Amino acid sequence: MKRGEREAQRIRASLLAALNHDLRAPLARIATSAASGWADLAAMEAEARRQLEWLSDLQECARYALQPPELAVAAAYLHAMMRHVTHDGAELPALAMLDARRLTQVLARVRERSDGQLALRARRLPGAVELAFQAGAPDGPWSEVTASLADAHILPGVMLAAHLVRAMGGVLEQSGDALRFSLRAPLAEEQDAMPPTPHFDWPEPFGSGHAILLLEPHQAMQDYVSEVLESAEFDVQYEPGDRDPALILCADESVWEMWPRGAAPPVLLHALTPPLRPEYFVEVLYKPAPAAQLLSALRRRLQIRL
Repeated sequence: MKRGEREAQRIRASLLAALNHDLRAPLARIATSAASGWADLAAMEAEARRQLEWLSDLQECARYALQPPELAVAAAYLHAMMRHVTHDGAELPALAMLDARRLTQVLARVRERSDGQLALRARRLPGAVELAFQAGAPDGPWSEVTASLADAHILPGVMLAAHLVRAMGGVLEQSGDALRFSLRAPLAEEQDAMPPTPHFDWPEPFGSGHAILLLEPHQAMQDYVSEVLESAEFDVQYEPGDRDPALILCADESVWEMWPRGAAPPVLLHALTPPLRPEYFVEVLYKPAPAAQLLSALRRRLQIRL
């Protein structure tokens, strides 16, 4: 048997072993649990989603081994994206040009390998930002991740992260179980950003009878937040009027220039960057807060019970 044929057989055997251990066995546990009549539906759903994610990563890795991934670069809100990452908020700019979906995917895969511990060091450059991520503590020298389908133990998540980081102009490195990478991205302005289209289950109309003063200068973001608020039947105001609002939802600290702090209703900040005085606000969210997070914050701050 030729060397190339032996290598192909070894890769095929390794892939079949991975499919059995990381996909078939967990799915068998789900089926057994469902058949028992005592299934924990939440646990089953989480397990099923993990298997779907594993299979999706494997499919993408196989595709990217033949053709590099294409990126959809756009102005991305960095503070909302990094809310689960340890970092110095003062050093992180508001927006940068990058593929937010793909970077979020990389961060999730890297975090999985380090029990959720992920740190970011941001460094401002002329017209750009350098983002350096590290998960876990190094155990020796760093080396480039070379994970592939030819490995004895196939790690689709790490393989996918390595492909995507390479496409972004960086290199994913490992030291023991620790992973790190860095990349540079041009800075962006908010007028170049497009908020997401709200995706949520239609909420109970718990906002009926409550007026929200929305102070948001960016028109696209105002449209996004308005749609979320109106879905719960809040009365949305865009400037102070005769009727006092139940809550002010603002984009920056200039709200105190038009409203005395001692006489203001609760003020929720929906900001690009951390405020200078966070204690002036009942809660701080970062743009673009998901619809469910916005509605949950409003319900909590207005003490509305469903």
